[in-house]
Amino acid sequence: MAKRFFKRFFSHRIISTVTALFLWALPFRCRVKAAGIIAPFARQKPKKAYQAGAYPQGVNFFGYLMAQMGLGQGARLMAHAIQKSGLPHSLINVWAGNPASHNETEFEPQLVKHPSYNVNIVHVNAEQTPLVRLIYPRRTWDKRYNIAVWLWELEDFPPEWHGEFSHFDEIWTPSSFNSASIQKSTALPVVTIPYGICAETDARFGRRYFNLPEDCFLFLSMYDVNSTMERKNPMGAIDAFCAAFPADFSGAGLVIKINNATPESVQKLSAYVGNRRNIFVISELLTKTQVHSLIKACDVFVSLHRSEGFGLVMAEAMYLGIPAIATNWSSNTDFMKPDNSCLVDFRFADVTDPYYRARHGKRWADPDIGHAAAYMDRLFSDSRYYRRIAEAGCQFIRSEYSVERSAQKIVSRLKSVGVISGAQY
Repeated sequence: MAKRFFKRFFSHRIISTVTALFLWALPFRCRVKAAGIIAPFARQKPKKAYQAGAYPQGVNFFGYLMAQMGLGQGARLMAHAIQKSGLPHSLINVWAGNPASHNETEFEPQLVKHPSYNVNIVHVNAEQTPLVRLIYPRRTWDKRYNIAVWLWELEDFPPEWHGEFSHFDEIWTPSSFNSASIQKSTALPVVTIPYGICAETDARFGRRYFNLPEDCFLFLSMYDVNSTMERKNPMGAIDAFCAAFPADFSGAGLVIKINNATPESVQKLSAYVGNRRNIFVISELLTKTQVHSLIKACDVFVSLHRSEGFGLVMAEAMYLGIPAIATNWSSNTDFMKPDNSCLVDFRFADVTDPYYRARHGKRWADPDIGHAAAYMDRLFSDSRYYRRIAEAGCQFIRSEYSVERSAQKIVSRLKSVGVISGAQY
């Protein structure tokens, strides 16, 4: 009842205008907090249509450029591709609506506060876009060609987000799974622009730095608390490892890295691990380079996810020459193939996570633990198979998912819709 009242209240034209003026009278951080409260109820008019010549040609890129999470790393990868393209661009950091730590400083010297060009690319998921549009004034969106970059992990895009389509000219996603999910819900163009993968490591961050044993074969699984434990399914990796290796076996170990850890998440995982001395939990917050170095320091990456919006860490592991074991469903199957990775069988199961159930999620994958355990054992014991998978995965990602390829796709798409021109790009 209260929600319906506030929706009607803020939908009134005069009230919505006064609300906008009120927000812009506030200091920026206060404005963000107020907008976060108002955004679910506020009436936001569709933008004025794109007008050629209203702004110089180029890209204004909005994203969680400092966030220490997968969505932040995805934004940074797209920013790298935009830079590689040679297009004039502005990089605008967004932190509102994102509970992760925001300490990645790679792009900090290049950040600006205001857009300069005719194309907006907004790498913020549909759930947060009403907040982003409230924080920035109408002129940010009017007369520009607006592109949303969205990821969603299930087969059907939530109906409550369909209203966001009216504020954009087209949607981009990094995978065909995402594109198929969203395209069912809109007549807008939905275009797949994969990330260009790069992963820098630092030799200072080896096993000794992470207090990991030097003389054993290490599997690695990781997940972000903000991405939900049930979807990422680290317990599946633990079950598979326990099925493959005895509790007292010191020749192999499993590392579980938790990102944006909470005391509750660490306690829950530690209780599940029990007294196994060959399973190691890392909960400290790491920089991007430290995360990549941790991947490189291990021998195999394991993701027995129930669904993925892209599968970034799998792609990064393959880029670094680390074989990946992963569920054979959702976005990661764009780049994980039977000849370059270890794809785990699954059956469909009902979605049980409250976040996804509340957004009309119906089914996702339930990976076969025995099949995953068999892959673990084979990679551990068969060095020729290990090398073949490692080399094939590395070659595929570095050739098909390079930053240069991503940049080419971005330029090609913007040229095809007529918002960018010029032979120099």
